[in-house]
Amino acid sequence: MNDESAICTVIIPTWNNPHYIIPCVNSILTHTQGRQMLKILIVNNGNREIEEFVTKHPLVEIVHAEKNLGWEGGLKLGLEKCNTEFVCFMNDDTYIPYSSYQWAIRCLAEFRKKEVAAVGPVSNVVRGAQNIFLDQFSGYHSPYAPFLIGFCVFVRRSDLDAAGGIDDTLPGGDDFDLSIRLRKLGKKLVICRDVFVYHHGFKTGERVRGTSDRPGGWNSVEMTEKTNIALIQKHGFRQFINCNFGQCENPVDRRQPSRENEIEVVRKMVKPGTIYDLGCGPSKTVEDAIGVDRIPTGETVPNLEGAKSVADIIADVTEDIPIPNDSADTIITRHILEHSTDIIKTLKIWISKLKLDGRLIIAVPDERIGQTIPMNPEHRHAFTPDSLKAIMELLGMKQVELADNYNGISFTAAYEKNGIYHKEKELVNV
Repeated sequence: MNDESAICTVIIPTWNNPHYIIPCVNSILTHTQGRQMLKILIVNNGNREIEEFVTKHPLVEIVHAEKNLGWEGGLKLGLEKCNTEFVCFMNDDTYIPYSSYQWAIRCLAEFRKKEVAAVGPVSNVVRGAQNIFLDQFSGYHSPYAPFLIGFCVFVRRSDLDAAGGIDDTLPGGDDFDLSIRLRKLGKKLVICRDVFVYHHGFKTGERVRGTSDRPGGWNSVEMTEKTNIALIQKHGFRQFINCNFGQCENPVDRRQPSRENEIEVVRKMVKPGTIYDLGCGPSKTVEDAIGVDRIPTGETVPNLEGAKSVADIIADVTEDIPIPNDSADTIITRHILEHSTDIIKTLKIWISKLKLDGRLIIAVPDERIGQTIPMNPEHRHAFTPDSLKAIMELLGMKQVELADNYNGISFTAAYEKNGIYHKEKELVNV
């Protein structure tokens, strides 16, 4: 299989299940942004007639097994046929809805952290914290999980190999087994709560073994018991309990936020001198600051229960502001940048008002803690401390302070105008 342009192979074992695998494959092909980074490898454990029905596409390849290898055996054969950096194990009765067109990009983005070995989406038919009906995360997303279910799971190939690959000797529970082995390596398992994958559920298992109400049927008491015993014998009771009943963790910061008021956080970063508070609304962060707001002084500020604007200067602070260039020692902007359509233009305006070595203080919602664009329909951009720092450095600003564990929602950073960078810019523009 040619994986030169792909970074991930989606391996889908199937056994005489055309009613589900055909829409599954078609949904991947039609509802995936950046689909060129994927290869779809169907491991056919059943009749060869499947080739007549599956969409002919350069991203799709079918490998025929000589016999029914089952789920685990199908995965092992698929792994032999690909060499991409990541793989995605996928049931043939899944479906990617159009609303999840960024499913692959978002799941693969979690691997930017080297400690992450596997990533799974949420779904309608799935056990544990991946179940969409269990909203238990208090606003944060992409939690570290004790286990991931294998109906759709992305895995870093090097970590999979280090963990020993796929174990096809167990009576079931291969996903729990792999979760335990990856965590034993010190790796993290992530639930990407931004991604929903529809799962019909049990369509092959029940055809092969029967339904759960039959002795030995799929998900029956007998099957579950047999699987649990095998996992305990392999990994020990403590590992089994930690996997099955462990709690998800917030990957951002497992300390409790200090609950310090954001105003207090900002005041500690202020540089004395001429201070402008942009978007001040009904109260200034610093008492002697010059307030700037689009709501005229004395008029009611929307959504703040009759509070009146205290602005000294009337202006849209995302556009040009009637403040002299190179005049401010400190500019304070709290929860404004995420509303701006053109953040580079806005930042350049703010920076132009600073003296050399002047300080720009920015408070915005932290995307690491929760999905910050849906938080408010007026939000247009999302930020993390690292992403904002990178933008500011490109604009000649140096981060000098950062507070990111004070209210469980936001972070505040202070940046100083790099004197050498901006003097060089002035010389170029002379």
